[in-house]
Amino acid sequence: MRVRKIVYGGLLIALGIILPQLFHVFGQTAGQTFLPMHIPVLLAGLLIGPYWGLCVAIATPILSSLITGMPPVPMLYFMLVELATYAVISGLLSGKLNIYLNLIITLVCGRIVYGLGLVAAVNLFGMTFKFANTTAFFGGIVTGLPGIAIQLVFIPIIMYALKKGGLTLAKQSR
Repeated sequence: MRVRKIVYGGLLIALGIILPQLFHVFGQTAGQTFLPMHIPVLLAGLLIGPYWGLCVAIATPILSSLITGMPPVPMLYFMLVELATYAVISGLLSGKLNIYLNLIITLVCGRIVYGLGLVAAVNLFGMTFKFANTTAFFGGIVTGLPGIAIQLVFIPIIMYALKKGGLTLAKQSR
């Protein structure tokens, strides 16, 4: 079981690095609109649980930043916290709630944690970035609505297909 989780984790990390690059064909801001790195991280939580999903959530943006320069370093820190929240929450709720409710709760929690990270950065550390303010936070939510829609449509379809193909982990030891 552990080997399968490692293999799934590696595949999802690779997907988390490649998928954003494919979306950048549509422009430099496509990542903020379609949120392609979120998809493999959410799948990681659902497929391999909160612990392994957290490993994917941490490794993916760091490796992507090192390999491609995206996300850039200041944004990387906030994405790490948000993606970690997605992996852990979706993994903890996996099998307990239907997938749509799981995703909605997970996405709301991730965005709240992201916003709290921005508040902490600005108020505690005096950081000033163009993305680290209230307007940018709410603007980012609106900008990311197409990505959220993609997640709510395609992640359940992917999970259903994997389950139907016998590719999910039957007994997930978390």
